[in-house]
Order: sequence, then C-alpha cells, then structure tokens
Amino acid sequence: MGRVAIVLFLLILAALLGGCDDSQSEATGDASVRIGGETTYRVDVAATPEERQQGLSGREFMDQDTGMLFVFDEESPLHFWMKDMHFPLDIVWIDGNCMLVGVSAEVPTPVPGAESDQIPRAQSVVPAQYVLELNAGEWDRNAMGTGDRIEFLGDIEGKYGC
Repeated sequence: MGRVAIVLFLLILAALLGGCDDSQSEATGDASVRIGGETTYRVDVAATPEERQQGLSGREFMDQDTGMLFVFDEESPLHFWMKDMHFPLDIVWIDGNCMLVGVSAEVPTPVPGAESDQIPRAQSVVPAQYVLELNAGEWDRNAMGTGDRIEFLGDIEGKYGC
C-alpha cells in the first residue's frame, strides 16, 4: 500500500507542476519583440488587468536584452507610473498598426518613501495599444526611432496583432 501512496503522490505533484508551467507559459516561454527588423528583446507579457497592474513592480533588476510587453485591447492615451520600481526604464509606445510611435526615455525610479503624487509617471504623446518596457538606455544604445516596425515573435507571434 505504501508504493501506491507514493505513486499517487508523484502523479498529483506532476499534475500540479504541469499546471503551474501552463499558467506561466508566456513569461517562461519564447516570447520576443523585434524592433525595426534588427533589435530583438525577449519579453514577459502582461495582457490581463492584473498582470498590467503588477508589471515590473517589485523586481530588483531586468536582464539586458529583455523587457516586458503590455498588451491592451485598443489604442488609447496610456499613462504609466513607476510605483515600487527599483530600476529606471525606457518606455516604448507602440500603436495598433505595430509602429513605434514614441518613447519615454530614462524614466527614473521613485524616491524611497515618496507620496503617490511624487512617483514618476510617463504617458504616450499619441494613442498606443502596446507598451514595451526596457532597461533605461536601450533606446539610445540600439538607435530605435519613431516609425520603426514592431514584430511579435515566438510564443506571441500572431496572438496580439503585431
């Protein structure tokens, strides 16, 4: 009877671990964003309201050549703030036609203990449907420009429109 219990335990554990992997498939998968046909970033995807609200808040760092892609249902003026951020960002604004329409470069982190109205914010100058957050300095390092074409690759290719 002991062996049956161990086998059942292992089967349940495998099922639970498999379920966790499925729920995190975009974050741990092969999702990438290519900008201007040249520069590619591996990304985590924030497509639900809860994922977008969490964003990169609380993370201590982000590896070079990675980012977070925020996906919205339609174009609109977008506003982001740096609550609980520990590193500065370049925020890339992308329209519904998959074109880079602007950037908020070098958005700083908040001063520790800052009141809500003191937390740095960034907003799109024109309506955007997607936002790509990158480590500060990527905009300059890779010579991105307004009008660059955006492509979603890997796990997100064909899923969100770009």
